[in-house]
Amino acid sequence: MAFFVSAEETEIINIGVEYLRIEGSFYIGIGYLFLLYGYYRAVALPSMSVVLTVVSLGTRVVLAYLLASIPVIGYTGIWWSVPIGWALADIVGIWYYRTKHKKLLMNFNDKVYGSA
Repeated sequence: MAFFVSAEETEIINIGVEYLRIEGSFYIGIGYLFLLYGYYRAVALPSMSVVLTVVSLGTRVVLAYLLASIPVIGYTGIWWSVPIGWALADIVGIWYYRTKHKKLLMNFNDKVYGSA
């Protein structure tokens, strides 16, 4: 944090550290989300990547607005909305994968290799 602000601005540094701890603790969620984006693009279903993006961003916007308006939570709610959005998009992407995996691969094989 000292790279961005002077060392005397301890309140800003403490807020930044809190932000980084919250976001950094859940980076595995965005990692899974990126894997899901890549998978759905690879099996020729880029629209599912769009759905996951809408779920992630939509959740983040709504939750950030709602949580930040609660005085006890405040701006920290904005930071919590990000990993919650990632998690919900991950859940949707994994659920869709588990329910449609065989069909997705069959459609992909048909497109790439042609129908047998």
